[in-house]
Amino acid sequence: MTKEMTYIYDSETGRYIVKNARIMFPNFRGAEQDYNQKGKRNFNLQISEDLANDLRDQGVHVRFREARNENEDDRYLLKVGVYRDADIRMLSGKAMTKILIENDVNGMPTSNDQASMIDDEYSKGHIRNGDVMLEFHLSRNSKVVNSPVYARVDTMIIPIRKSRLLEEFEDYDDEPFED
Repeated sequence: MTKEMTYIYDSETGRYIVKNARIMFPNFRGAEQDYNQKGKRNFNLQISEDLANDLRDQGVHVRFREARNENEDDRYLLKVGVYRDADIRMLSGKAMTKILIENDVNGMPTSNDQASMIDDEYSKGHIRNGDVMLEFHLSRNSKVVNSPVYARVDTMIIPIRKSRLLEEFEDYDDEPFED
């Protein structure tokens, strides 16, 4: 059974909490790619049409990707930036690990950086969805009229999914079988 993505708006902080959102195109290590500058850490969240409309009303850029065939649904994608002050944790079983995000003086990821572990787990198929609290800021071109607002991670929990079969039984106690 697949959980649906849900969200709430926290009016006190101006942040959205998005639960069980599909993570797509992660680049937590900040690698240079076709659509990414070197050092820019980010990923996309596949979000609901309702959330996409709410964010667009606030000036946030949300991409629409039309279904390519009848087996696919239309997608709304929100690009989310990842910065040093983000609190990101990976959850595996009952263990939670805080991810260290480190940059050098030029803003480039360092060799001590742990965020690349997220990219590695995603490429192995162990990460699909996550829970994230988003904050929003004007882009650096905020002096330009209608400058876009961008999303960035405040807090994020990423469950690691090692085995679909084990997930089905994770709520069972580790009691021995009785004869």
